[in-house]
Amino acid sequence: MNASLQIAGKMWTGRGPVRSLVVETADDRIARIMPREQAALRADAVVLPPDALLVPGLHDAHAHLLYGGFALGWCDASPARSTEEFLSMLSQHVRERDDEPGAWIQGTGLDESRAPVTRHDLDRVCPDMPVLIWCRDLHSAVANTAALQRTGIDERTPNPPDGVIERDAHGKLTGMLRESAAQAVESFIPEPTPERARRALLRAQNHAFSLGITAVSSSTRVNRLPHYVSFAESSECKIRINSWPVTTAFDFAKGRFEQRSTTKFRLATFKGFIDGTLGSHTAAFWQPYTDSGTTGMTLVKEGPLARFIRDAHEAGYQVAFHAIGDRAVSCCLAAFEMAGSGGRGPEFRPRIEHVQHVRERDLPRFAESGVIASMQPVHCREDKQLVESRLGPERARWSLAWRSLLRHGAFLCFGSDWPVVTLDPLAGIHAAVTRQNAQGNPPGGWQPQERLTVEETLRGFTLGAAYAAFWENDLGTIEEGKLADFTVFSRDLFACEPKEILQAKVLMTVVGGEVVFRRDEG
Repeated sequence: MNASLQIAGKMWTGRGPVRSLVVETADDRIARIMPREQAALRADAVVLPPDALLVPGLHDAHAHLLYGGFALGWCDASPARSTEEFLSMLSQHVRERDDEPGAWIQGTGLDESRAPVTRHDLDRVCPDMPVLIWCRDLHSAVANTAALQRTGIDERTPNPPDGVIERDAHGKLTGMLRESAAQAVESFIPEPTPERARRALLRAQNHAFSLGITAVSSSTRVNRLPHYVSFAESSECKIRINSWPVTTAFDFAKGRFEQRSTTKFRLATFKGFIDGTLGSHTAAFWQPYTDSGTTGMTLVKEGPLARFIRDAHEAGYQVAFHAIGDRAVSCCLAAFEMAGSGGRGPEFRPRIEHVQHVRERDLPRFAESGVIASMQPVHCREDKQLVESRLGPERARWSLAWRSLLRHGAFLCFGSDWPVVTLDPLAGIHAAVTRQNAQGNPPGGWQPQERLTVEETLRGFTLGAAYAAFWENDLGTIEEGKLADFTVFSRDLFACEPKEILQAKVLMTVVGGEVVFRRDEG
């Protein structure tokens, strides 16, 4: 049983404007909410600083919790601005890592446009140990010679279905692997033990709490699902997890799993991939990429996808499909419409994950079919240059079109896609409100007509995410009787200048009435 909390200060409950309130908890629920002037403060009351703001606990609607926990112990390539800078970082990681001899060296966050890397570059640092470094989209990776040799890939190896083993002009392997080719190499890395997975989930949980995140919707490979189940059933698990096993065959009968549904752990959603990513030229578009002439790839057609959706919905399962290109988004919408022709569908809250690019004509179809647009605002600041170089300025108009989707009645929820990008929700809130990077560029924001307000963005990280996970009766707003999940920021995001959002810190995170993170002011 959790000790009762009494917290006083400025609050945004998710219903109405910011007000000065006092909230009291009993066990894991909200017992009372009172205007500050009407409440008698206890001796142990938590009185927030004048500039602080308490909001409903933040829910990251799209992350990879276990993978992110592993990645916290990998080489982080995201800060690298050049090949040499990355190789210096990799060298330091190899010197400092604590792992058994001969173990694979892994990394993530590589940006090919800033730090192009080949196997020969990796060989300079790691000539003998196998290395696999993922690009920041997690759909491409670069391997060194030792890794390729361990997996049996050479110049004679053909491209696998839905994948590319890149070669240079002379037919020699560059080490770059796209889609299923990267996954094939990764399959040779020994699976983590249950203990390693437990430690990774604990790392991820603590990292999330430090950023004010109280719940996460997280996809996982089917073979790693037991790690989530075991963790969720343990006393160590405090964070709320909405887990999605990934289907690759889109065969409901073969992929069916036993559902679970509590306020701590939900397992009732299938995740599937419809296309790849913009960075790998594998996101599916109606018109060709301007820099390659290709149109990307779709991994399933509307008919089989609609049958899978219909089977899942008839059995009471939710579905969430990765779709980045506008053709992939159209494919999902068409399949949902086909599957819902018998009157079923919206009540299962089907989701499209990412929705990074959408045709104008498809905007109304989200509300018409009850499809949730699950989006990651922080991608806006990361992908601007990539979008314009690969799609051109006219098609960039419909990239991350949050405002347009809202205007057409779509329901939005927000997440990060961590560890593809940072888990920090303040980065996502800033990106949604400004459509600028941390340096304030471009002036006025990129495609500024799609900017959101602070309230609209926070709703995507709270009630929107809760609704998308079927948790809105217990989470997403601060109301009496709901679960006592809170995030406390050091600044009032509604009152500060948009550029100051990134200067805010999380002071406290509360899950079920228990303080799980408190910032040390010293």
